[in-house]
Amino acid sequence: MKISGTVARGPSDKRKYEGSRNACQSIETKLWDILNQSEIPSPVRIMDFGGGDGETMAPIYRKLDALNKQMIISVEEPHEDSLRKYKELIDNTSMTCIDITYSGPFQDYYGHTLEDLRVMNAYPQHLQDRVLALHVLYHLTSIFDDPFDPYENMKQAISAMYTILKPGGQMIIVLEKNEFCLIGAASLKCSEVLFPHKTKNHKLLFEVWQKLLFNGGIADILNESFPMFKASVQQEEVVHNVVLPTLEEIGIAVSIGCLHGLYADQSPFDQRILQFCVDYGKSDGYKHGLYLDSEGMWCFPLNTYYITIQKNTNE
Repeated sequence: MKISGTVARGPSDKRKYEGSRNACQSIETKLWDILNQSEIPSPVRIMDFGGGDGETMAPIYRKLDALNKQMIISVEEPHEDSLRKYKELIDNTSMTCIDITYSGPFQDYYGHTLEDLRVMNAYPQHLQDRVLALHVLYHLTSIFDDPFDPYENMKQAISAMYTILKPGGQMIIVLEKNEFCLIGAASLKCSEVLFPHKTKNHKLLFEVWQKLLFNGGIADILNESFPMFKASVQQEEVVHNVVLPTLEEIGIAVSIGCLHGLYADQSPFDQRILQFCVDYGKSDGYKHGLYLDSEGMWCFPLNTYYITIQKNTNE
């Protein structure tokens, strides 16, 4: 199936690069502010769940390195090639070393004790000062799962991260609020058209994200499951602009949310999804803030939540 449509004229590769770079710098600045809300100790122990190739955290590690902060990093990342690149990043940062790496999926942490996971080398031996899940929690649940239980999956995942967090430590979750933005609207409409029997699952998935993360309901679950501690949750919503030169690239960016997020990487590539997202961006993108700027670049807002969970001793 051929993808066709209007191509924006005038923008240069430099403009495209600058838009991407500015978005990355904005994310980097916000992450640094959150991580540094309370003074980062040295050495600092950090566990990065779904860490990818380390690209998101690389500028943070460089900043800590410049401050002479010793870093002891543990990483969970199911893709071996990405995990290898993450290790190389750590090896090339002078004040940083690897504690443990685990190449299994997040679901391996469900239902296991701290001791079991340490034996599996999925947890480090020490509790962590910071625990991270940066654009990771989309991958917990597929709308095609049977049984389908996004509530339990989210509960298990957050509890697994909270378990390895030391008292006084912080968990940082970054998640796009997809439901009302172009990505979320397109993916939901895509389900309605291509997978109508799974639309109910899709809506429930959004409801779980809203209730537990964006509304802070996860705190009650953690406080019930870990009565010796009190979880406090803070959320901040930040709008980042996605900037791309063509509507086709906008459609591709939107489709990634379907293929790699809401379907949890379990479905094979489906050309129909890509075509649907391109078409939806052209016909309905304006309803979700898509516009052509003065330099000929296509832009749309992306609402991102930065969620901090503090683990406090229950006095």
